[in-house]
Amino acid sequence: MPHSANQINKIDSGLSCLLILARLHGLPADEKQLKHEFSKTGDAFETGDILRAAKLLGLKARSVKSDWSTLSKATLPVIVRHNDGHFFVLARMDDEKALIQDPLEQRPLTLPKEIFEKCWSGDIILFTKRAGILDELRKFDFSWFIPEILKYKKLLGEVLLASFFIQLLALATPLFFQVIIDKVLVHKGLTTLDVLIFGLIVVATFEVFLGGLRTYLFSHTTHRIDVKLGASLFKHLLALPISYFEARQVGQTVARVRELESIRNFITGSALTLVIDLAFTVVFIGVMYYFSPTLTVIVLGSIPFYIILSVAITPILRARLHEKFNRGAENQAFLVESINGVETLKSMAVEPQMRRKWEEQLAGYVRASFRADNLSNIAGQAAGYINKITYVLILWFGARLVISGDLTVGQLVAFNMLAGRVSGPILRLTQLSSATTPAPPAWKPPWSAPPCVSTATP
Repeated sequence: MPHSANQINKIDSGLSCLLILARLHGLPADEKQLKHEFSKTGDAFETGDILRAAKLLGLKARSVKSDWSTLSKATLPVIVRHNDGHFFVLARMDDEKALIQDPLEQRPLTLPKEIFEKCWSGDIILFTKRAGILDELRKFDFSWFIPEILKYKKLLGEVLLASFFIQLLALATPLFFQVIIDKVLVHKGLTTLDVLIFGLIVVATFEVFLGGLRTYLFSHTTHRIDVKLGASLFKHLLALPISYFEARQVGQTVARVRELESIRNFITGSALTLVIDLAFTVVFIGVMYYFSPTLTVIVLGSIPFYIILSVAITPILRARLHEKFNRGAENQAFLVESINGVETLKSMAVEPQMRRKWEEQLAGYVRASFRADNLSNIAGQAAGYINKITYVLILWFGARLVISGDLTVGQLVAFNMLAGRVSGPILRLTQLSSATTPAPPAWKPPWSAPPCVSTATP
């Protein structure tokens, strides 16, 4: 399969082979976009350009030296380099022949082993599609952020470790109160009181120090994540085809981009800290059970009511929040488009009509926002009512246990403090269902659209 220098220079075989590999792996790829991004001088793709472009497309690629026996064990298809410098695709092979697709040829070719080895330089580029849990998660919008967050898993681990020790110190305060009420006040042990108060001061000092350190690490890490995500998002926006922007208003795209901060706050904020809070809830429940199994059953019995409330309210609240967001996005799109086309509006003298339309849209947003906020308020008050009823039952049954001698006053006070530590994370967990709600079909943020495609994502 000899080729003239004119043929080799006329066709960018490296880029053509990469496009073939992308199609075989079911990945969208645009020739002009890749050429613009990775061939700065307009030269044909070389091995390094192919490796960088493959990474952008979501493929793992590496260049290696090989021979026929090793090549037969490789995962096909691969890109192979010819002795004359151009590239072609090896699609299939057996002991005696190889099926190739050469961009310089009109159709696939079957070459005997001897001819293939004669024209092959020994260089190949292996490809595998990036797989794993992140690819499965990529179906959901917020998973686009996870790879960047995982780069800082060590720092986030330190934040979780600090949270663990803060929770451990929080366990000490109720126990100190229990000892002071049951031992110090009963026996009037002032020396013991001084020691316990000093211990409380030490605990409070360490709690403040660890809390400040955790906040500093958390803030520092999340801001670094923001920088990386912002740069990645802007790069992704520039990589989108023009048809994506033609199919959408500027304001809608801007509104979706602004959601980056709220999604990042959820992943690195409430969801992350809730993990350690829930894990330590088991310890709190164990200590509570040691104090009083009866009162512990009352606390655990309130959990199903929180879940029922969440299941009943979340679908309605979800729909109202989506309506609020969509109306807000429409308002921002209308405002941006109006400002961009203000010369046209004034030349056509349609300011009164546009003002009325804006007022109608603004009224619709306010109504949607009020309905969402009102339902959220109802849910919050209902959860607060469950919490108050739980505390009333704890005090009622607890007082009876104290009178009967099955529980001390100090233990009842300590139990109340621990019950607050348990109900808080559980309530937050039920509230997270609305925060993790998948976006509606019309909600397609820019980071969920694939780059280098030739048609707009609907």
